[in-house]
Amino acid sequence: MTPAALDAAIARAVEARARLRDRPLERTVAALVAAAARWRDDGVLAARLPEEARLAPAMVAAVMPLAAGALEPDAMGVLVEREHGPGALRRGAPDGPAVVAHVLASNVPALALPAIALGCLAGAAVVVKSGRHDTASAPAFVRALAAADPDLADTVVAAYWPGGDRPREEAALRRADVVVASGGADAVAALAARSRTRLVAHGPRWSVAAVGDADPEAAAAALARDVALYEQRGCLSPHAVWVAGDARGFAARLARALDAVAAELPPIGADVAGRAARRVLLDEAEWTPGAAAWSGPGGAVVYDPEPAFRPTCALRTIRVHPLPAPAALPALLPPGAIECVGLAGVDAAPLAPALRARGVARVCALGRMQMPRLTWPCGQAAPLGALLGRSGPPLLEVEP
Repeated sequence: MTPAALDAAIARAVEARARLRDRPLERTVAALVAAAARWRDDGVLAARLPEEARLAPAMVAAVMPLAAGALEPDAMGVLVEREHGPGALRRGAPDGPAVVAHVLASNVPALALPAIALGCLAGAAVVVKSGRHDTASAPAFVRALAAADPDLADTVVAAYWPGGDRPREEAALRRADVVVASGGADAVAALAARSRTRLVAHGPRWSVAAVGDADPEAAAAALARDVALYEQRGCLSPHAVWVAGDARGFAARLARALDAVAAELPPIGADVAGRAARRVLLDEAEWTPGAAAWSGPGGAVVYDPEPAFRPTCALRTIRVHPLPAPAALPALLPPGAIECVGLAGVDAAPLAPALRARGVARVCALGRMQMPRLTWPCGQAAPLGALLGRSGPPLLEVEP
Protein backbone atom coordinates (compact mmCIF):
# COMPACT_ATOMS: atom_id res chain seq x y z
CA MET A 1 0.00 0.00 0.00
CA THR A 2 1.54 3.28 -1.10
CA PRO A 3 1.41 6.31 1.23
CA ALA A 4 -1.34 7.83 -0.94
CA ALA A 5 -3.32 4.60 -0.93
CA LEU A 6 -2.90 4.29 2.85
CA ASP A 7 -4.11 7.85 3.33
CA ALA A 8 -7.15 7.16 1.15
CA ALA A 9 -7.92 3.92 3.01
CA ILE A 10 -7.87 5.73 6.34
CA ALA A 11 -10.17 8.43 4.96
CA ARG A 12 -12.65 5.74 3.87
CA ALA A 13 -12.45 4.12 7.31
CA VAL A 14 -13.25 7.45 8.98
CA GLU A 15 -16.27 7.89 6.71
CA ALA A 16 -17.41 4.34 7.46
CA ARG A 17 -17.05 4.98 11.19
CA ALA A 18 -19.20 8.10 10.97
CA ARG A 19 -21.99 6.03 9.43
CA LEU A 20 -22.01 3.80 12.54
CA ARG A 21 -22.10 6.65 15.03
CA ASP A 22 -25.54 5.79 16.42
CA ARG A 23 -25.30 2.01 16.14
CA PRO A 24 -25.54 0.22 19.52
CA LEU A 25 -22.20 -1.03 20.79
CA GLU A 26 -23.72 -4.42 21.55
CA ARG A 27 -23.72 -5.03 17.78
CA THR A 28 -20.01 -4.21 17.69
CA VAL A 29 -19.37 -6.69 20.51
CA ALA A 30 -21.35 -9.42 18.73
CA ALA A 31 -19.46 -8.82 15.47
CA LEU A 32 -16.06 -8.96 17.21
CA VAL A 33 -16.98 -12.23 18.92
CA ALA A 34 -18.10 -13.76 15.63
CA ALA A 35 -14.97 -12.54 13.85
CA ALA A 36 -12.71 -13.98 16.56
CA ALA A 37 -14.31 -17.40 16.09
CA ARG A 38 -13.77 -17.23 12.31
CA TRP A 39 -10.18 -16.05 12.78
CA ARG A 40 -9.48 -18.89 15.23
CA ASP A 41 -10.51 -21.46 12.62
CA ASP A 42 -8.71 -19.86 9.66
CA GLY A 43 -6.72 -22.74 8.18
CA VAL A 44 -4.85 -20.54 5.70
CA LEU A 45 -3.62 -18.33 8.53
CA ALA A 46 -2.66 -21.35 10.64
CA ALA A 47 -0.58 -22.68 7.77
CA ARG A 48 1.19 -19.35 7.23
CA LEU A 49 1.92 -18.31 10.82
CA PRO A 50 4.53 -20.94 11.76
CA GLU A 51 7.10 -19.68 9.26
CA GLU A 52 6.29 -16.00 9.65
CA ALA A 53 5.97 -15.97 13.45
CA ARG A 54 8.85 -18.43 13.92
CA LEU A 55 6.72 -20.89 15.87
CA ALA A 56 6.12 -24.61 15.50
CA PRO A 57 2.77 -25.57 13.94
CA ALA A 58 1.71 -27.15 17.23
CA MET A 59 2.42 -23.88 19.03
CA VAL A 60 0.36 -21.92 16.50
CA ALA A 61 -2.50 -24.38 16.99
CA ALA A 62 -2.24 -23.84 20.76
CA VAL A 63 -2.08 -20.04 20.81
CA MET A 64 -4.66 -19.12 18.16
CA PRO A 65 -7.57 -20.17 20.44
CA LEU A 66 -5.99 -18.20 23.31
CA ALA A 67 -5.81 -15.03 21.22
CA ALA A 68 -9.36 -15.43 19.93
CA GLY A 69 -10.67 -16.31 23.38
CA ALA A 70 -9.65 -12.93 24.79
CA LEU A 71 -12.43 -11.31 22.74
CA GLU A 72 -15.17 -12.61 25.00
CA PRO A 73 -18.48 -10.75 25.24
CA ASP A 74 -18.46 -10.39 29.03
CA ALA A 75 -15.04 -8.71 29.06
CA MET A 76 -16.01 -6.33 26.26
CA GLY A 77 -19.24 -5.52 28.05
CA VAL A 78 -17.35 -4.69 31.22
CA LEU A 79 -15.02 -2.34 29.34
CA VAL A 80 -17.85 -0.58 27.49
CA GLU A 81 -19.91 0.05 30.60
CA ARG A 82 -16.86 1.04 32.66
CA GLU A 83 -15.78 3.74 30.20
CA HIS A 84 -19.03 4.72 28.45
CA GLY A 85 -21.40 4.38 31.39
CA PRO A 86 -24.25 2.05 32.44
CA GLY A 87 -26.42 0.90 29.57
CA ALA A 88 -23.77 1.91 27.03
CA LEU A 89 -24.05 -1.37 25.15
CA ARG A 90 -27.47 -0.31 23.96
CA ARG A 91 -26.18 3.04 22.68
CA GLY A 92 -23.69 4.23 20.12
CA ALA A 93 -20.17 5.15 21.22
CA PRO A 94 -19.93 8.72 22.52
CA ASP A 95 -17.48 11.16 20.99
CA GLY A 96 -13.92 9.98 21.20
CA PRO A 97 -10.87 9.70 18.97
CA ALA A 98 -11.70 9.63 15.26
CA VAL A 99 -8.65 7.49 14.44
CA VAL A 100 -6.67 5.13 16.65
CA ALA A 101 -3.38 3.91 15.15
CA HIS A 102 -1.66 0.83 16.56
CA VAL A 103 2.01 0.10 15.81
CA LEU A 104 2.44 -3.51 16.88
CA ALA A 105 5.46 -5.36 18.20
CA SER A 106 6.86 -8.46 16.50
CA ASN A 107 7.58 -10.69 19.48
CA VAL A 108 4.31 -12.65 19.53
CA PRO A 109 1.54 -13.13 16.95
CA ALA A 110 -2.09 -11.99 17.04
CA LEU A 111 -1.50 -8.65 18.79
CA ALA A 112 -3.81 -7.19 16.17
CA LEU A 113 -6.92 -8.77 17.70
CA PRO A 114 -7.09 -6.78 20.96
CA ALA A 115 -5.85 -3.69 19.11
CA ILE A 116 -8.72 -3.81 16.62
CA ALA A 117 -11.30 -4.75 19.25
CA LEU A 118 -10.38 -1.91 21.61
CA GLY A 119 -10.34 0.63 18.78
CA CYS A 120 -13.78 -0.45 17.64
CA LEU A 121 -15.14 -0.27 21.20
CA ALA A 122 -13.72 3.26 21.46
CA GLY A 123 -15.89 4.20 18.48
CA ALA A 124 -12.88 5.00 16.30
CA ALA A 125 -11.58 4.10 12.90
CA VAL A 126 -8.64 1.77 13.50
CA VAL A 127 -5.30 1.59 11.71
CA VAL A 128 -3.12 -1.40 12.54
CA LYS A 129 0.50 -1.53 11.44
CA SER A 130 1.56 -5.17 11.89
CA GLY A 131 4.94 -6.29 13.17
CA ARG A 132 7.29 -7.90 10.69
CA HIS A 133 6.88 -11.38 12.19
CA ASP A 134 3.10 -11.39 11.85
CA THR A 135 1.80 -9.53 8.83
CA ALA A 136 -1.03 -12.04 8.41
CA SER A 137 -3.18 -11.90 11.56
CA ALA A 138 -4.52 -8.36 11.11
CA PRO A 139 -5.77 -8.76 7.52
CA ALA A 140 -7.12 -12.20 8.40
CA PHE A 141 -9.13 -10.68 11.24
CA VAL A 142 -10.43 -7.91 8.99
CA ARG A 143 -11.59 -10.58 6.52
CA ALA A 144 -13.29 -12.47 9.35
CA LEU A 145 -14.92 -9.24 10.52
CA ALA A 146 -16.11 -8.51 6.97
CA ALA A 147 -17.87 -11.88 6.91
CA ALA A 148 -19.60 -11.10 10.21
CA ASP A 149 -20.22 -7.35 9.82
CA PRO A 150 -19.04 -5.66 6.60
CA ASP A 151 -19.91 -2.18 7.86
CA LEU A 152 -17.68 -2.54 10.92
CA ALA A 153 -14.87 -4.10 8.87
CA ASP A 154 -14.87 -0.99 6.68
CA THR A 155 -13.70 1.01 9.72
CA VAL A 156 -10.45 -0.97 10.05
CA VAL A 157 -7.29 -0.59 7.98
CA ALA A 158 -4.68 -3.37 8.25
CA ALA A 159 -1.29 -2.41 6.85
CA TYR A 160 2.36 -3.35 6.96
CA TRP A 161 5.53 -1.54 6.05
CA PRO A 162 9.13 -2.15 7.12
CA GLY A 163 10.29 -0.25 10.15
CA GLY A 164 11.71 3.16 9.25
CA ASP A 165 9.51 3.68 6.18
CA ARG A 166 8.80 7.33 6.93
CA PRO A 167 6.34 8.15 4.10
CA ARG A 168 3.90 5.41 5.03
CA GLU A 169 4.42 5.96 8.74
CA GLU A 170 3.63 9.65 8.31
CA ALA A 171 0.53 8.82 6.25
CA ALA A 172 -0.80 6.76 9.17
CA LEU A 173 0.32 8.94 12.06
CA ARG A 174 -0.77 12.34 10.77
CA ARG A 175 -4.44 11.29 10.82
CA ALA A 176 -4.31 9.56 14.23
CA ASP A 177 -5.79 11.15 17.33
CA VAL A 178 -3.99 8.60 19.48
CA VAL A 179 -1.10 6.25 18.67
CA VAL A 180 -0.55 3.02 20.59
CA ALA A 181 3.00 1.70 20.24
CA SER A 182 4.37 -1.58 21.53
CA GLY A 183 7.82 -3.06 21.10
CA GLY A 184 11.43 -2.59 22.10
CA ALA A 185 12.58 0.46 24.02
CA ASP A 186 14.43 1.96 21.05
CA ALA A 187 11.52 1.48 18.64
CA VAL A 188 8.99 2.97 21.05
CA ALA A 189 11.28 5.93 21.84
CA ALA A 190 11.85 6.63 18.15
CA LEU A 191 8.13 6.62 17.46
CA ALA A 192 7.47 8.85 20.45
CA ALA A 193 9.97 11.38 19.11
CA ARG A 194 8.13 11.56 15.76
CA SER A 195 4.56 11.39 17.00
CA ARG A 196 2.71 14.70 17.04
CA THR A 197 -0.31 13.38 18.90
CA ARG A 198 -1.12 11.53 22.10
CA LEU A 199 0.98 8.38 22.49
CA VAL A 200 0.23 5.28 24.58
CA ALA A 201 3.54 3.42 24.86
CA HIS A 202 4.09 -0.19 25.91
CA GLY A 203 7.80 -0.95 26.18
CA PRO A 204 9.60 -4.08 27.37
CA ARG A 205 8.26 -5.78 30.53
CA TRP A 206 8.62 -9.24 32.08
CA SER A 207 6.52 -11.53 34.25
CA VAL A 208 7.24 -13.73 37.27
CA ALA A 209 5.56 -16.31 39.49
CA ALA A 210 5.36 -17.39 43.11
CA VAL A 211 4.49 -20.77 44.62
CA GLY A 212 3.39 -21.17 48.22
CA ASP A 213 1.23 -23.86 49.79
CA ALA A 214 0.38 -25.68 46.56
CA ASP A 215 0.80 -29.12 45.03
CA PRO A 216 4.34 -28.79 43.62
CA GLU A 217 3.74 -31.16 40.70
CA ALA A 218 0.61 -29.33 39.59
CA ALA A 219 2.25 -25.94 40.06
CA ALA A 220 5.30 -27.02 38.06
CA ALA A 221 3.14 -28.33 35.22
CA ALA A 222 1.10 -25.11 35.06
CA LEU A 223 4.19 -22.89 35.19
CA ALA A 224 5.97 -24.94 32.52
CA ARG A 225 3.12 -24.32 30.10
CA ASP A 226 3.16 -20.59 30.88
CA VAL A 227 6.90 -20.57 30.10
CA ALA A 228 6.58 -22.56 26.88
CA LEU A 229 3.66 -20.72 25.28
CA TYR A 230 4.78 -18.17 22.68
CA GLU A 231 8.35 -19.45 23.25
CA GLN A 232 8.67 -17.12 26.26
CA ARG A 233 8.78 -14.03 24.04
CA GLY A 234 5.99 -11.88 25.46
CA CYS A 235 5.62 -9.58 28.44
CA LEU A 236 3.38 -12.20 30.10
CA SER A 237 6.07 -14.90 29.89
CA PRO A 238 7.52 -15.80 33.31
CA HIS A 239 11.29 -15.51 33.73
CA ALA A 240 11.55 -16.24 37.45
CA VAL A 241 9.62 -18.01 40.19
CA TRP A 242 9.97 -17.66 43.95
CA VAL A 243 9.11 -20.81 45.91
CA ALA A 244 8.31 -21.19 49.60
CA GLY A 245 9.68 -24.42 50.99
CA ASP A 246 11.84 -26.73 48.88
CA ALA A 247 12.74 -24.35 46.05
CA ARG A 248 15.59 -26.53 44.78
CA GLY A 249 13.32 -29.57 44.60
CA PHE A 250 10.74 -27.49 42.75
CA ALA A 251 13.41 -26.49 40.22
CA ALA A 252 14.02 -30.16 39.41
CA ARG A 253 10.26 -30.74 39.05
CA LEU A 254 9.97 -27.73 36.79
CA ALA A 255 12.73 -29.03 34.52
CA ARG A 256 10.87 -32.32 34.14
CA ALA A 257 7.62 -30.46 33.50
CA LEU A 258 9.24 -28.38 30.75
CA ASP A 259 10.42 -31.59 29.07
CA ALA A 260 6.87 -32.97 29.29
CA VAL A 261 5.41 -29.83 27.69
CA ALA A 262 7.98 -30.09 24.90
CA ALA A 263 6.50 -33.41 23.85
CA GLU A 264 3.25 -31.57 23.09
CA LEU A 265 4.69 -28.21 22.06
CA PRO A 266 8.15 -28.82 20.60
CA PRO A 267 10.43 -25.81 20.85
CA ILE A 268 11.92 -24.28 17.75
CA GLY A 269 15.67 -24.35 17.32
CA ALA A 270 17.59 -21.46 18.82
CA ASP A 271 20.03 -19.43 16.75
CA VAL A 272 23.73 -19.21 17.58
CA ALA A 273 23.31 -16.12 19.76
CA GLY A 274 20.47 -17.72 21.70
CA ARG A 275 22.38 -20.95 22.30
CA ALA A 276 25.40 -18.96 23.46
CA ALA A 277 23.30 -16.89 25.87
CA ARG A 278 21.75 -19.99 27.40
CA ARG A 279 25.18 -21.60 27.71
CA VAL A 280 26.48 -18.55 29.58
CA LEU A 281 23.53 -18.68 31.96
CA LEU A 282 24.06 -22.38 32.67
CA ASP A 283 27.80 -21.97 33.11
CA GLU A 284 27.25 -19.13 35.54
CA ALA A 285 25.01 -21.38 37.63
CA GLU A 286 27.63 -24.12 37.73
CA TRP A 287 30.19 -21.69 39.20
CA THR A 288 27.86 -19.91 41.65
CA PRO A 289 27.95 -21.33 45.21
CA GLY A 290 24.64 -22.95 46.10
CA ALA A 291 23.20 -22.68 42.58
CA ALA A 292 22.23 -25.58 40.31
CA ALA A 293 21.05 -25.99 36.74
CA TRP A 294 19.01 -28.45 34.70
CA SER A 295 18.91 -28.45 30.90
CA GLY A 296 16.88 -30.71 28.66
CA PRO A 297 14.83 -30.85 25.47
CA GLY A 298 12.16 -28.62 27.04
CA GLY A 299 14.36 -25.78 28.19
CA ALA A 300 16.57 -24.87 31.14
CA VAL A 301 16.00 -24.21 34.83
CA VAL A 302 18.44 -22.50 37.17
CA TYR A 303 18.12 -22.68 40.94
CA ASP A 304 19.50 -19.39 42.23
CA PRO A 305 19.71 -18.91 46.01
CA GLU A 306 20.01 -15.14 45.55
CA PRO A 307 16.53 -13.56 45.48
CA ALA A 308 17.15 -10.68 43.06
CA PHE A 309 15.22 -10.76 39.77
CA ARG A 310 17.15 -11.01 36.53
CA PRO A 311 15.51 -11.69 33.17
CA THR A 312 16.69 -14.83 31.43
CA CYS A 313 17.65 -15.27 27.78
CA ALA A 314 14.14 -16.69 27.12
CA LEU A 315 14.26 -19.95 25.08
CA ARG A 316 12.11 -21.56 27.81
CA THR A 317 14.64 -20.68 30.50
CA ILE A 318 13.63 -19.70 34.04
CA ARG A 319 15.25 -19.00 37.39
CA VAL A 320 13.91 -20.49 40.65
CA HIS A 321 14.53 -18.56 43.89
CA PRO A 322 13.65 -19.40 47.50
CA LEU A 323 10.86 -17.33 49.06
CA PRO A 324 10.99 -16.87 52.84
CA ALA A 325 7.34 -15.76 52.97
CA PRO A 326 4.75 -14.60 50.40
CA ALA A 327 4.71 -11.14 51.97
CA ALA A 328 8.35 -10.72 50.91
CA LEU A 329 7.55 -11.06 47.19
CA PRO A 330 6.69 -7.45 46.21
CA ALA A 331 9.97 -6.07 47.54
CA LEU A 332 11.88 -8.51 45.33
CA LEU A 333 10.39 -7.10 42.13
CA PRO A 334 12.12 -4.26 40.28
CA PRO A 335 9.82 -1.22 40.13
CA GLY A 336 8.06 -0.69 36.82
CA ALA A 337 9.44 -3.82 35.15
CA ILE A 338 6.98 -6.62 35.98
CA GLU A 339 3.72 -6.95 34.06
CA CYS A 340 2.13 -10.08 35.54
CA VAL A 341 2.58 -12.27 38.62
CA GLY A 342 1.31 -15.85 38.45
CA LEU A 343 0.44 -17.45 41.79
CA ALA A 344 -0.13 -20.96 43.13
CA GLY A 345 -0.96 -21.44 46.79
CA VAL A 346 -0.50 -17.74 47.55
CA ASP A 347 -3.34 -15.39 48.52
CA ALA A 348 -3.26 -12.40 46.17
CA ALA A 349 -5.43 -10.10 48.29
CA PRO A 350 -2.89 -9.04 50.94
CA LEU A 351 -0.17 -8.61 48.28
CA ALA A 352 -2.22 -6.53 45.85
CA PRO A 353 -1.50 -3.02 47.21
CA ALA A 354 2.26 -3.62 47.30
CA LEU A 355 2.27 -5.27 43.86
CA ARG A 356 0.36 -2.33 42.40
CA ALA A 357 2.91 0.03 43.93
CA ARG A 358 5.72 -1.93 42.24
CA GLY A 359 4.07 -1.46 38.84
CA VAL A 360 2.46 -4.90 38.41
CA ALA A 361 -0.60 -4.79 36.14
CA ARG A 362 -2.01 -8.30 36.44
CA VAL A 363 -2.18 -11.16 38.96
CA CYS A 364 -3.55 -14.56 37.98
CA ALA A 365 -3.30 -18.26 38.71
CA LEU A 366 -0.41 -20.26 37.29
CA GLY A 367 -1.47 -21.80 34.00
CA ARG A 368 -3.36 -18.60 33.04
CA MET A 369 -0.47 -16.20 32.61
CA GLN A 370 -0.73 -16.38 28.81
CA MET A 371 -4.54 -16.07 28.81
CA PRO A 372 -5.29 -12.42 29.63
CA ARG A 373 -8.76 -10.99 29.34
CA LEU A 374 -9.36 -7.90 27.21
CA THR A 375 -9.82 -6.05 30.52
CA TRP A 376 -6.09 -6.52 31.34
CA PRO A 377 -4.67 -3.02 32.10
CA CYS A 378 -1.43 -3.42 30.15
CA GLY A 379 1.23 -1.26 31.78
CA GLN A 380 -1.33 -0.42 34.52
CA ALA A 381 -3.39 1.69 32.08
CA ALA A 382 -7.12 1.20 31.50
CA PRO A 383 -7.23 -0.56 28.11
CA LEU A 384 -10.19 1.38 26.73
CA GLY A 385 -9.77 4.47 28.89
CA ALA A 386 -6.24 4.99 27.56
CA LEU A 387 -7.61 5.31 24.02
CA LEU A 388 -10.24 7.77 25.20
CA GLY A 389 -7.62 9.95 26.89
CA ARG A 390 -8.87 9.35 30.42
CA SER A 391 -6.24 9.42 33.12
CA GLY A 392 -6.55 7.60 36.40
CA PRO A 393 -4.59 5.79 39.08
CA PRO A 394 -2.34 2.85 38.12
CA LEU A 395 -4.46 -0.27 37.75
CA LEU A 396 -3.90 -3.85 38.89
CA GLU A 397 -6.25 -6.60 37.71
CA VAL A 398 -6.47 -9.55 40.08
CA GLU A 399 -8.17 -12.45 38.30
CA PRO A 400 -10.39 -14.64 40.48
